[in-house]
Amino acid sequence: MLKKHHLHYVLVADCSGSMAGEINEVRNELNIQIKKMSEESDELHPCTFTLRTFDSEINNVHVNVPINEVPRITESDYSTGGMTALYDAIGSTIESVGELLGNRIDGDNESLAMIIFSDGGENSSTRYDATKIKNLLDKYQNRPGFNIAFVGCDPASFNDMERVQLNKSSILQYSKGMEKEVLHDLHDSVSDIKFKRTSNFKFDK
Repeated sequence: MLKKHHLHYVLVADCSGSMAGEINEVRNELNIQIKKMSEESDELHPCTFTLRTFDSEINNVHVNVPINEVPRITESDYSTGGMTALYDAIGSTIESVGELLGNRIDGDNESLAMIIFSDGGENSSTRYDATKIKNLLDKYQNRPGFNIAFVGCDPASFNDMERVQLNKSSILQYSKGMEKEVLHDLHDSVSDIKFKRTSNFKFDK
């Protein structure tokens, strides 16, 4: 008998000014992805979705909403703005997820797929620094069911991830202008975790 497995999908999406040329395509691809995941989900494979966007500030767009109830993401939800508070986005999301779901995530009944998607490096955080992010990752990233990944295209951001010691297998590099393609691939990776075809992200295969 198949066992129920609940996936909590958390996307932390860059909306800083440097995303201006790609934001429409990214928004459209996210809507396509959400529709696909809604169609894939059922009673045995439920999925809830959280979308947080960040530039100089962090914004909650949707928090732990059943995937089939997520409304279409619009320009008012996700549009470009200021600088890149990457550490604040990562730190505040890990802490909020830990408080909301920490005791439930076990990799067996419930799993987390958290993806930080950014085209730039850290340049404006005020609440979190590299040491604080490293400490949070030490606490969470190797727990069963906790999958935290970074997807980016700026060399500075990979230096940031090395500084905080995010697992190298959970870092994916894409080329500027290839946002649609990488988001399409990420859907497959998230689905693999939801259906337990794999237990974690492994982008270094």
